[in-house]
Amino acid sequence: DRPDPPRALRLSGVSGTSLSLSWDPGFDGGLAQHFLLRAEGPDAPPPPVALVTSGFSLTLGGLRPATPYDVIVHARNARGDSAPVRLSAVTS
Repeated sequence: DRPDPPRALRLSGVSGTSLSLSWDPGFDGGLAQHFLLRAEGPDAPPPPVALVTSGFSLTLGGLRPATPYDVIVHARNARGDSAPVRLSAVTS
């Protein structure tokens, strides 16, 4: 089955050009899963920053200082993607 969304997405650190996030994995659907993270900001150059990890934390770098971002995280396995989880944060 498709994985459940990540749980307890939280901001664990902020700088002028990065946001550090961590989360708890949801049920993996019985298959190996990884997580896709994307940061969307009003002044962010397209395409949005997108990273993939198999861990439960990641730092999104290369962001613009003093800029609000919506961070979207979802889990993916061989059967598909989970529903997205969102967090709003502002770089310092």
